[in-house]
Amino acid sequence: MNLLRRIFRGKRGWRAGWRFAVFLAIYLAAGKALDPAILAHIHFPERAFTWSSMLLNYLLDIAFLSAIVYLMSRIEREPFSSYGLPLVRNAGTLLWKGVLWGFVPSALILIPIYLAGGCTFYGLALPVRQLLFYAIAWAAAMLALGFAEEFLFRGYALKTLAEGLGFWPAAIILSSIFGLLHLLLKPHEDWIDPISVSLYGLFWCLTLRRTGSLWFAVGFHAASDYADMVVFAEPNSGNDGKPIPGHLLDLRFHGPDWLTGGPRGTEASLVVFVILAGLFYFFSRAYPAAGNAVSPVSPSRGHDD
Repeated sequence: MNLLRRIFRGKRGWRAGWRFAVFLAIYLAAGKALDPAILAHIHFPERAFTWSSMLLNYLLDIAFLSAIVYLMSRIEREPFSSYGLPLVRNAGTLLWKGVLWGFVPSALILIPIYLAGGCTFYGLALPVRQLLFYAIAWAAAMLALGFAEEFLFRGYALKTLAEGLGFWPAAIILSSIFGLLHLLLKPHEDWIDPISVSLYGLFWCLTLRRTGSLWFAVGFHAASDYADMVVFAEPNSGNDGKPIPGHLLDLRFHGPDWLTGGPRGTEASLVVFVILAGLFYFFSRAYPAAGNAVSPVSPSRGHDD
């Protein structure tokens, strides 16, 4: 009995690995069980890659995930806000700073691609009235995407694994899974895309580590995808290697895949690694560990014994 107790419980209660396993099991099993009921009562658009289908899908994901995290917070007697999205005074500021940091690299990566002859700009893709509608509609969808994916990979999951393994080992594991899922679930993938996506995941973990919350990461994630897919009309492998409907600019990519990313978009361009290196460097300068670091993991629960 004592051996079993030591396997499942440490000095501070249930071990982090078991709590993470319970969270993951509920997320996968309950999601599978609820899918038929949701599809029976909610009509999704026939095309999966539209602003309305993405917005609805990610709003449901946020609600579902929040319910599970709230349940785990009650079991663990932890505040819900400790899992990455506290309602603090600077939450909005961090969100908008993340939006700016997320949009600029997506624009900068196009400069060397354009200079190398990898893309051509033909103006606006839509009449002004439609352009304004899709700009707002897609902004809502991408913001929901940013919240859902950041809260899933760097909310409860990261906090809990970090208590057992340490922050950066947990960050590496979850970011690697984030990249692996892109490789396994999206067509047209090659080796560059999952690696760059994993590195973006690590960067978002760094922003969590330095700012103490996910607000910056949510803004960055939403703005980066918005810029890539909506503003600059990059192809996306989730949309069969084509630009999404309702993109704003008429930008055509026609260079080699190593330069433009081909059907995967610029996150699968070799140039993205230069952008990522710059992001890590400049963010570390803007949010130095000595002055601004706020650990999202309570020191008293840093590791399981």
